[in-house]
Amino acid sequence: MTMSKTRLAVTCHSMGREDLPEVLVIESLSFAEPWTEEMFLGEFSSEGIAESLVARVDEGPGERIVGFLCAWVVGGELHINNIGVHPSYRLRGIASQLLEEVLRRARVKEATAGYLEVRASNEAAAGLYRCYGFQPIGRRRNYYDHPQEDAIVMRKTPL
Repeated sequence: MTMSKTRLAVTCHSMGREDLPEVLVIESLSFAEPWTEEMFLGEFSSEGIAESLVARVDEGPGERIVGFLCAWVVGGELHINNIGVHPSYRLRGIASQLLEEVLRRARVKEATAGYLEVRASNEAAAGLYRCYGFQPIGRRRNYYDHPQEDAIVMRKTPL
């Protein structure tokens, strides 16, 4: 049985270039095939479409980034591309707060549906997405490498 940790209040802001060093650390701790700095920079060049967020917590001498989310809102649809939470801060509601903020921003942009892919084995993430109304609608065979694995495509409609 896993112990549930206390929800940690964070502030969610748009990601800036100055946030990349901390975001890249979280990315490398979270994924077997982490996004590169160039991939994150590509998100910044997608103005009007990209919604890249960071979650910050104020601990002691200053704020620290503990999570991030990268998404696109295009053609009336939200596409969640990447989400990560620092391992020391998982199970504290940070991913939920990032999802709530990106869903709010997508609704402001009049998006009506949301999509994402999740590793077939990642029950924790799939469970979180189901809590926010995302439902499985398909499978992408061998979508992920290292290890090779299928992705479950999930959709939320309406947002």
